[in-house]
Amino acid sequence: MSNLNRIVLIGTVQARPETRFGLENNASLSKFTLAVARPPRQDGQVEQDYIPVVAWGRAADYTAENVQASALVVVEGKIQTTQSENNGVRTWQTEVNASTVKTLSGQPAARPESAAPPPDTADNPFASGTKDDIPF
Repeated sequence: MSNLNRIVLIGTVQARPETRFGLENNASLSKFTLAVARPPRQDGQVEQDYIPVVAWGRAADYTAENVQASALVVVEGKIQTTQSENNGVRTWQTEVNASTVKTLSGQPAARPESAAPPPDTADNPFASGTKDDIPF
């Protein structure tokens, strides 16, 4: 059996992402914290987890151009842990290394260059349908 490290989160960006450009290999880096609600407890109270997210390259460029504080976003990526030691004290940092960041609310975001163009509707038999045409 093989292993899989993949995560998809939907949450609210807590502050404007911090972005650095022109790093090694001319890459971009964006960091932000994502608030993700836990399922409600039996008493109805909802708690949130605050998850650090790091995006590189095109995902970082998209984040810098389109993501603001309080934006609802979907993040796809993998969980990454790093370890460091300072004065004999070992610490662990866990964060999400995002491969994709997409906005879900607010003003429509510009389509990143890497996204495919919308399909041509000329040959699409479903392009002219309405909600009433959906059988479920």
